[in-house]
Amino acid sequence: MQSHPVTDIENWEVSGTDEMQFSGVQFLMNFLGQKTGVLIDLKQHGELWAAMEEETDIPLTIEFLVDEQGYKTAVLLDFEEHGEIWEDIYYNLIALLRIDEPKIPLAEVKRSLNEQGKLSA
Repeated sequence: MQSHPVTDIENWEVSGTDEMQFSGVQFLMNFLGQKTGVLIDLKQHGELWAAMEEETDIPLTIEFLVDEQGYKTAVLLDFEEHGEIWEDIYYNLIALLRIDEPKIPLAEVKRSLNEQGKLSA
């Protein structure tokens, strides 16, 4: 069974996030301008990374930047090797950015989809 990724690994874009930039996140690109990895500042996103470490088996191949005292300051994720981990972090970052957006009750969403013929009751 072949799965289809929700995101485009070269662009890591989700509908409605085309121009979205995350503070503390820097994309790495190859000479063709394709995104190949990401550097995540752990000072800004340390809690999110800690949650990932609790929920996920973090591979030994993940690299970190450390300060003079040996404390991790950033994590480097290569999309080819760590794409699934980045995808989880990416969606969490989007959720954090959208936390204050107005909410629509599920019943209202279902009613609207039914009216548009996109959902059967």
